[in-house]
Amino acid sequence: MKAFKKILALAAASAMLLSGCGAQNTADVEDEQVTLKWIFVGPGEQKDSQKVWDKFNEELANYLPNTTVEFECIASADYAEKWKLASASQEDLDIVWHGWMLPYASEVKKGSYLELDELIDKVAPSIKEEIPEAIMDKQRVDGKLYSIPCMQQMVSYVSSLDFPIDIYEKYKDKINPEELTAFFSSKETMDKESWDKIEEYIKLIKDGGDLKKGVFGFADHVEKGYEWISNPYKIKADGDDYTPINLYRTPEYKTFVEVYADWFSKGYIRKDILTAENVGNEVYEVKGGGNYLVGQGYMPTQSEIDTKKAAGSTAYVKIPFESEHYIPYAASASNTAISINSKHPERAMKLIELMNTEKGKDLYNLLVYGIEGEHYTKVNDAEIQPIGYTSQPTSESPYGQYRWAIGNTFNGYEIYMEDKSPTLKNEFIKNVNDSARSSKLQGFTLDTDPIKIELAQVTAVVGEYKTSLNSGAAADPMGLYNEFQEKLIAAGDDKIVEEIQRQIDEWRTQNSNK
Repeated sequence: MKAFKKILALAAASAMLLSGCGAQNTADVEDEQVTLKWIFVGPGEQKDSQKVWDKFNEELANYLPNTTVEFECIASADYAEKWKLASASQEDLDIVWHGWMLPYASEVKKGSYLELDELIDKVAPSIKEEIPEAIMDKQRVDGKLYSIPCMQQMVSYVSSLDFPIDIYEKYKDKINPEELTAFFSSKETMDKESWDKIEEYIKLIKDGGDLKKGVFGFADHVEKGYEWISNPYKIKADGDDYTPINLYRTPEYKTFVEVYADWFSKGYIRKDILTAENVGNEVYEVKGGGNYLVGQGYMPTQSEIDTKKAAGSTAYVKIPFESEHYIPYAASASNTAISINSKHPERAMKLIELMNTEKGKDLYNLLVYGIEGEHYTKVNDAEIQPIGYTSQPTSESPYGQYRWAIGNTFNGYEIYMEDKSPTLKNEFIKNVNDSARSSKLQGFTLDTDPIKIELAQVTAVVGEYKTSLNSGAAADPMGLYNEFQEKLIAAGDDKIVEEIQRQIDEWRTQNSNK
């Protein structure tokens, strides 16, 4: 009987090696014909998709002999659901895209993706030369790498004070973008003085008879100075304070509720804010906005002004609230992983390396933009003009993929635009990434399983109160705010904070010598 049990145990162990963790150790026999299955997010299949993919496989033979790729482009609205089905059925996939609509740590912990460190060292070491370590580390869970970030802008979101270009031109003698940016940058968080400074310009434009619909979009500015851990839980971005807190229980949020209620009573916010439809799509003469890239001179280019005008919209002068960037610790929004079910992980890793390094840039451009003369025209060595779309392809375009879902965007063409903003240029974006500081939580991963019930309860409470409080239009704003605080505590807020703090403290202790 014992011998029989031992045989069963050995058989089970062998099965695990064949179907799971051992897959990444499968040796790559170079003269073996291999077909890789690659799924990624995009506009869906287009008229010339198969034509381009056939061309890609023809060219790939010059880089990876005996390798072909079977592609599946999935619309973003369908990706999460299709991935869940593919994962549950253990579909034979090799290369898979991972993005914002899927919880990264959860996918890793349930074994969806292969660990990549040894695989990279063995067959794709050059990838580490082109993707900075701080950015690669964003994809680590418990110190191990499970995906490759698609290089693009990697820095934090920056709040801004926005004026439509016509309003700015009328009042520009009283608006100094450089001075305003310096003022807001000097503030660690959004204190009352910061809101008072914004109000000066609201009143200026209102007194001039130009406020019209009022102001919009400042609620997110409460996050200034805080870094996201797991929404709505934050930590101070700067300094040595590692204390997590619910954003809606911060002093800054209470100040915001008071300020917005005051602005509503003064007529700065439209009276029908709670019932009007498509509010955010309208033009506001003073608006809270945001950018991922700052330092471009605050002014829209003439081509941006003209393009917006032709579309019936308007370009804004953006005054950022920060003068520098940081790279947040959280996983990137767009990444490439190798499925745990891949039968050819080494070959898959070699292809991922090509999509993310200089040596594979021609293949990257072919897969993203298609065939020259049919799907784009070349303007110069660095820029192209797509055929069938101007900025991002759709299912109706002859061909075109989302460049940020395929690999390293810095190795690709830029889309030509006359008088192009620096923020659309690869060199500018690379410099912003290179000069940004890294998050003090770099390498940390939050395990939400111990608090998933409480997180769901808190999310429900936030949904119940957020809209009214963020509008300024509540009949009794501070009474509602106090009720909100009580409901958050009852939902388990303190337990969540305690668990996040425990995990941060444990992580800091483990990494104290690194």
